[in-house]
Parts: sequence; C-alpha cells; structure tokens
Amino acid sequence: MNTESSRPLFGLRASAFAFVVPALLSLSACKSDSPKPPDAGTDTPDNPVAATRAALLEASAACVLQTAREFQTVATALETAVAAHAATPDATTRDAARAAFHEAMDAWQVAEVMQFGPAAPRSVSGGAELRDNIYSWPLVSRCAVEEQIVSRGYASAGFENALVSRRGLYALEYLLFFEGNDTACPGTSTIVAQGTWAALSADERAERKRAYAAVVAADVHRRADALVNAWAADQGNFTRTLTTAGSGNTVYPSTQAALNAISDAMFYVEREVKDLKLARPLAMRDCSTSTCPEHLESQFAARSKANIRANLSGYRRLTEGCGENYSGTGFDDLLEASGADALAAKLRERNAAAAAGIEALPGEDITTALAQDKAAVREMYEVVKGVTDVLKTELVSVLDLELPQSVEGDND
Repeated sequence: MNTESSRPLFGLRASAFAFVVPALLSLSACKSDSPKPPDAGTDTPDNPVAATRAALLEASAACVLQTAREFQTVATALETAVAAHAATPDATTRDAARAAFHEAMDAWQVAEVMQFGPAAPRSVSGGAELRDNIYSWPLVSRCAVEEQIVSRGYASAGFENALVSRRGLYALEYLLFFEGNDTACPGTSTIVAQGTWAALSADERAERKRAYAAVVAADVHRRADALVNAWAADQGNFTRTLTTAGSGNTVYPSTQAALNAISDAMFYVEREVKDLKLARPLAMRDCSTSTCPEHLESQFAARSKANIRANLSGYRRLTEGCGENYSGTGFDDLLEASGADALAAKLRERNAAAAAGIEALPGEDITTALAQDKAAVREMYEVVKGVTDVLKTELVSVLDLELPQSVEGDND
C-alpha cells in the first residue's frame, strides 16, 4: 500500500505544572520503593502486578474493538449520507452529510490514540497500516485531492490503492466542506499549468466533488470494517495476539512488549496533539510568524478543538478505563498494583484538568481564539502538556516502559 506518511487560571496552572524537581525526587523514591512490573517470564497467577498486567491487556484489546465498532457504526451512516448527497444534491442532503462527517470524525479521533496492532504502520510489529488508510493527517495534501477532481482518478478501478493523501477522512473533509473555487496547487502542477482546473465550471467541479466524496466515504467504510474484523474473535482475532503476549507469541514475545506497544500509541497525545496540533499553530515550533493557523488540523470543517477533545478521550480510555466515565481497567490500575497510588491519582487529575481546560476554550475550533486570544490557546497547550509530562516521565519510568524513538531526547 502506498503512503505519504472553566479555563484554568494562570496561578492554578503554575501550581499544576510546577512539579519537575519534586517529581524527580518522588520518582526516584517511587522507583526504589515500588515493585517493578515483572516480565512475562516471571509472571505468576498469584502476583498482583502480573494479574493486573494481564487484565490491562484484556481491557486494552476490548477497548480498541469497542472503539473500532463505534467508528464502524458511524462510518456506515457516513457512506449512506454522502451517497444520498451525491444522488440528490441540495442543502438538506449536504447538511446531513456534513453532520455524519462530524459524527464519524468524533469517533475516529478517539481511535487515533490506539494505533497499535493492525492500525499501526507495517514497520511496527503487528501493524497493517489501517489507520493511514482511514486518516493520514498530518501527511495530507489538498493539491493531491484537487488533482483527483480534475483527472477523475477517484472513478478508476484501482483508486483504493491510490496514495492515502488522495483518500480518507481528510479528503472527505475537503470535499464536503470547502466551497472555494481556488486551488492550492502550485503553478508547476498540471492542473494549473494546463489550465484544466480553471476550465472546470463551478457546477462541474461541485458535481465531481460529490461523486468523489461518495467513493471516499465508501472506502472509509470498508476500512472501518477491516479494522473491526482484524480485532474480532471470529475474524482476524488480533485480540488473542495481544492478550496472549509472552513466550511463543511472534508479535509480542513478552507482556512488556505488548504494554510497550500500547504505551507507544498513547504518545500520540505528546507528538501529534501537543506538538503538532497545538505547538505549531502557537508558533512554538516550525513557525516563523506570531501564529501559524495554517497548521491547525481541521482546515475545512472547523473542528480542531473537537478533535483534540476526542484524542484526550481516547487516551483516557486506555489510561483510566474504557467504560462509562472512564471506569474499568487502565494504566492507572497497573500503577496502583505496582505501589504507585499517588502517581495513579496524579494521572487521573491531570487528565481531568486537561478535559476541563479544553472545554474552557469556546467553540469547536481554535482558529478564532488563535487570532484573538492566543493566551487562551496557550493555556490549552499547557493543560495537555500536564498530561504528557506524566506520561513521558513518571508513568513510563515506574512501569519500565520504553520511550518511543520519536520522543527520546525531547525535553519540552
């Protein structure tokens, strides 16, 4: 498969995050006083840490399958709504298709934090690249989508094997929400150099966008089915692969390897959410002006904040529990079984503070706040950083987990 790969007050936030030196001291004590999670070779049924590790793998697998099924349901509705708009283009069907997109993206952004197993890249053990085929952000290209509109490549028999930048939820967002007539393609692009984009009438362009959207929505639905099937017990049963981690398991030769895979996926909140979805627009990295709104994730549907809210929800499902109000087994239970009760409480507190901090920013997008109240967006960044600081310093250390290579040496 081809790839292109209420707002917290400043004083409260300072209190919430001024923990670096104390944390290092408490971490040292925690690591010496708390039992280390045993590796698969020493796990025994009467060991509470081993039992919790096994329960966490079971809960994580069930959570991924539950989340995938939630997305499958809304992806089914999305295909139906987009097809209806293509068949009967009017304001009613357009609005229904857009509403279905929002519901699908709400569900998918929860799953974004669960990129282990079949959702992960093929370069990762157990990966089947299903995530990138559903949503490849930040590896996206508006120009690539516009070139498809002109060439009608979406109508070709092999479109399902096209580069992911031409398919998936990003392409669908553009096709359903962008109403302009301009193109993002440079002058060197064929559709600009040969004038084929400009030659399309507004009506013809709109008709092609609707047809293209229907193809993409159907493809997303198929990928959603594939993700569910990959985990389901009566299909690919990756659930069994994860929950039987240990000797003889070629994907996860130890329970620690399986837990590391889940932990690596949770670092989505560090890399993609904190660094890409917030720090870049805030001009804290990869931006030479006061702000860079062009780096916000949702450029067409205006839902950048909504995506981050859902990302945090996915993270909380794994770290606290996948049940109602985040009940159930999560990494906090493994911390408590390992003797790190205070850290487990801290993790939950930081998660709740981040949820409140995200909701404190008005609306579902970040664009207006970035332009009018940058400090408010910076506060949102800080509460997310409060979550990721716990993840990449204390949690991984106490549980003997490995930092992903992408964040090693990252001190922010």
